[in-house]
Amino acid sequence: MGKVLDRFNNGWPGAASRAIDEIIISMKNGSSGNIPFGAPVFFQSATNSCAPFDPSSAASFTADNFLGFTVRSGVKTPEVYGSNEGVFTVHDPVEILVRGSIVLAFDEGADPGASVYIRKSDGAFVTEAGSAGTTIELPNARVRTFSDADYRAEVVISARNLI
Repeated sequence: MGKVLDRFNNGWPGAASRAIDEIIISMKNGSSGNIPFGAPVFFQSATNSCAPFDPSSAASFTADNFLGFTVRSGVKTPEVYGSNEGVFTVHDPVEILVRGSIVLAFDEGADPGASVYIRKSDGAFVTEAGSAGTTIELPNARVRTFSDADYRAEVVISARNLI
């Protein structure tokens, strides 16, 4: 028997949500570990690569070197199908959404029009700036939909950042 859904979620973190306006670039993984889908990544000029936000070295990550969010890779779909927990390994080129729409997992509810911040203490996405110096506002990133029951919401990057 079929099941009738009474609500739909907003999708899985890292899923590009509107193909018509997306710009995705590839860049070398400059970190020493895996980068999950939907992670914010920052340009590392010394190695011409990208790295995900790391709370242990939060001072080296600024709004000025924010690139975008890692996006689910079609190449990786077969190995993550069903788990929805994919990553780019240290040897993978990383696919980064630099303009367009993506689903992100927030630490709290999100409303349309809100700015997107990273909380420096734990790297969580939030929509409030917090006290001075505790968050990084991600330039050109705004929430487009209300968050679902799992705190996932669609976010739009309206213009490319940096490169």
